[in-house]
Amino acid sequence: MTTIYEAAGGRDVFVRLAEATHQRCLADPLLQHPFSHADNQPDHTERLAAYWAEALGGPPTYTTTMGGSESHVQRLHAGEGDYAVTASPRFVRCVVESFDEAGVPDDPQVRRAITDYVTWAATGPFQAWGRSKDDVPEDLALTHWDWDGPITPSFGG
Repeated sequence: MTTIYEAAGGRDVFVRLAEATHQRCLADPLLQHPFSHADNQPDHTERLAAYWAEALGGPPTYTTTMGGSESHVQRLHAGEGDYAVTASPRFVRCVVESFDEAGVPDDPQVRRAITDYVTWAATGPFQAWGRSKDDVPEDLALTHWDWDGPITPSFGG
């Protein structure tokens, strides 16, 4: 069975999706601040693309060659409390509005799978640690998705 990653068009589509999403977030008054931090890694969009790609059935580039771990990602987003609750739907909207620009196929199943994943991530794990980054466990593994949702591990999704 084809993965979401393959059906979406592979690495190049996810790189364009991450870049287009990043630009939309910079243009959003609520989302602009965290996306414009000077301490963002210069390869942020490449890392975001690799993270999404790996989660959706692509190669393990994020975890094996970029030194990324789920615990690290969760710590970056931890402690945001009410901001995360307010910002999450806007972030999801930025992703969805980037589909055409990024070249995500006009296939309802592909677009729904990516939207479902991003919505789940933005409202589940990325809000799970609202109080402090110190609450994030050391050994979280990246959750992988297929067409029916999260495989394993999962944050209760």
